[in-house]
Amino acid sequence: MGKAGIGPIRLEPVYKKAIWAGERLKKIRGLQEDGIGICREVCAYKGSENRVEEGQFKGCRIDQVIADYRRELMGPDDSGQLVRVAYMDTREDLSIQVHPNEEQAERIGDFEKSESWYILEADPGAYITAGVNCTDKATLRNAAESGDMEQYLVRIPVKAGDFAMIPAGLVHACGKDMLALEVGSFGGITYRLYDYGRGRPLDLDKGMEILDPSLRCELVHTQEKVPGVPRPLVRHRLFSADVLDVEGVWTLDGYEGYRILCCVEGACRIIWDGEEYPLPYTKTLLIPAGCGPVEIRGNARLLMAWKV
Repeated sequence: MGKAGIGPIRLEPVYKKAIWAGERLKKIRGLQEDGIGICREVCAYKGSENRVEEGQFKGCRIDQVIADYRRELMGPDDSGQLVRVAYMDTREDLSIQVHPNEEQAERIGDFEKSESWYILEADPGAYITAGVNCTDKATLRNAAESGDMEQYLVRIPVKAGDFAMIPAGLVHACGKDMLALEVGSFGGITYRLYDYGRGRPLDLDKGMEILDPSLRCELVHTQEKVPGVPRPLVRHRLFSADVLDVEGVWTLDGYEGYRILCCVEGACRIIWDGEEYPLPYTKTLLIPAGCGPVEIRGNARLLMAWKV
């Protein structure tokens, strides 16, 4: 540890192939493999944990670090449930899905899965699916089974800088031709409702039971730059997020819990205890609760995520 406590933690990204993957992540990260659709940046969920990439905890799973240094890393949050962060790079529409809320997830021994999306890049005409225009679940199920569900899906146009909150129970999916950052709660249950005829199994019994056709999504538009002022994107009991534009120098201080910093535009450097941590486009750093002040230098837009 440095004199100020545990310093910033960089986790090894976990890359996952997907049939709907685009090529943005491959180009940005210089990857050799094709078909990478998901880049898991921060996750402590059982079986999906990231490992620490460098420093004193190099090679350790992040859940092990939390277990050994809970107060220093998590602050007042004693759950051990880090906010989950991942990139999605889409060439085709993702399957239509729904996630359980806290009560529903507890019945099967898991945790609520609510999430949100920040759009980094999007082609003209890009959209997300968020909600349905039919309140009758039997009608929705028949449409899913017959391959005709698209008529009931609510499509919302999006562009770079848009942010969408996707609560548990909302029927949803990222659309094609975009790069999105997903910030969400600790849970890991997904029920697939519709897959555009791609042949993967559906979870209609469980999915139809938990979906809430009354739920809707409202976008937050953040295209305007406001340097040096963190702007709230979402306040959920399981996760929060701000967007921050940095032009020059900005100091992150005065917080009790951890902060996850994701560079969603430009590039910057994080300075802590005399050490420098580069944070280029799409990269992520975990700032522990016991880290103390960190200085951010550069011209960048950061998404900051944490649990309240």
